[in-house]
Amino acid sequence: MTFISYAQNAEDVMLWRALKAVKNGFYIDVGANDPEYDSVTKVFYDAGWSGINIEPLRDHYDDLVRRRPRDINLQCAAGAEVGVTELWECDIRGWASASSAVISQHQAKGYEGIFRTVQVRTLMDICAEHAPGEIHFIKIDVEGFEADVVAGLDLHQVRPWVLVIEAVEPSTGANVYESWEPSILLANYSLAYADGLNRFYVSHEHAELLVHFRYPPSVLDNYIRLRQYNLERQLKQAELAVQQAELRTQQANLNAESLQQTLDALVSSRSWRITAPLRSTLTSLRRLRALFRQEP
Repeated sequence: MTFISYAQNAEDVMLWRALKAVKNGFYIDVGANDPEYDSVTKVFYDAGWSGINIEPLRDHYDDLVRRRPRDINLQCAAGAEVGVTELWECDIRGWASASSAVISQHQAKGYEGIFRTVQVRTLMDICAEHAPGEIHFIKIDVEGFEADVVAGLDLHQVRPWVLVIEAVEPSTGANVYESWEPSILLANYSLAYADGLNRFYVSHEHAELLVHFRYPPSVLDNYIRLRQYNLERQLKQAELAVQQAELRTQQANLNAESLQQTLDALVSSRSWRITAPLRSTLTSLRRLRALFRQEP
């Protein structure tokens, strides 16, 4: 069966390769955004997993509540400490940020947005309230605010099997992981894979998973991107519509041909020839009646 990848950069392909044997696993998605588009967790949810979605924007949060009823959905941001922050919401989906540097870069390029005050909780606080004993992966994508999220997580106490963290600056693509990676490595995690956008880390307790991150996604993963899947589905629907239209045309042609054959058979029939004088007389009578009606 073909694997549909919903994630922005095939992150779910890499995670599925490593964790597909886990039944009813648990994830934490920091910066969950849309429950389907660019979602790292969609394929896991569909496979029976559940988790915690942390999403401060109301529209995305409402969508998560509606379409992820098995998940714990929290309308807040994750950060270094409990409190509030000003979140800049841009018209472009996925660009909301609490990082002043990222916001300034977007604004300098002419992008506009509005600021919203949102609640901030630490991952330690959230895990203490909602997480089970085993967390299979945590994904962090918060548009330049990753260092604050990592600062609010004590990896000596909470031990996800795998961490996936966006590692570049949203506007420029410059590496920014140097500010938070040392604390992860010191907590007994190994860098397993880097895809140009994210960095993947595996806990030492689950070092057997490292083998799954040796190579990037390939044809052996038997996956297709969501956009391609949707385009192929639309193409099949269009082809089906054309086929149905052709069948209707063929049927109409057959009906017309059948009608013509019936008329031809009637005209050439003996009864049609016998009644010809009567039809002629009736036609003449109709003409006479018409002439009488026209007289003053």
